[in-house]
Amino acid sequence: MSATPRSFASFDAAFAMAFAEEVSGETFFAALAETEPDPRRAGLWAKVALIEKRTIAALRPLAETMGLAPADEAAVRLSGRDEAAEWQALPFAEVMAIMIRDYPTGYLAEFEAMLPIAPPKAKAAVQLLIDHEIAIIDMARAELSGTSDPAAPLDAYLAHVAGWTWASPD
Repeated sequence: MSATPRSFASFDAAFAMAFAEEVSGETFFAALAETEPDPRRAGLWAKVALIEKRTIAALRPLAETMGLAPADEAAVRLSGRDEAAEWQALPFAEVMAIMIRDYPTGYLAEFEAMLPIAPPKAKAAVQLLIDHEIAIIDMARAELSGTSDPAAPLDAYLAHVAGWTWASPD
């Protein structure tokens, strides 16, 4: 992820990319969990993968209704696993530092830029993207600072998304 947010021609293009990256993110973080030798750290990665999975489930109805779901989801998932192979060589603390440095000015900034251009039916979904990214960033900050439980922001988001539903406007 670049620390500079990408520009998109339209809300549809931005949301399609965001949804595809959630799909690849699920397999990316699951792969990190599977290969992490430290059980506590593996548990954090598994929880982030679960966040991606639950976010995908919450956003899928909107993505499909708008025709923005990836055409080849298996290929998107494979790309997440492939990217994880590159990250697995990095020390855990370095990955946390990258997330703290790049995610706020990359993914989070992109999601925040989507909010004002989102159609009314998609605003809550974009807010969900923002909320999930904040939880992941807060996890990384807590992990590196050692001052609080890094799983706490992930757990709070999972409780939030558990009650979230998307309803197509009539």
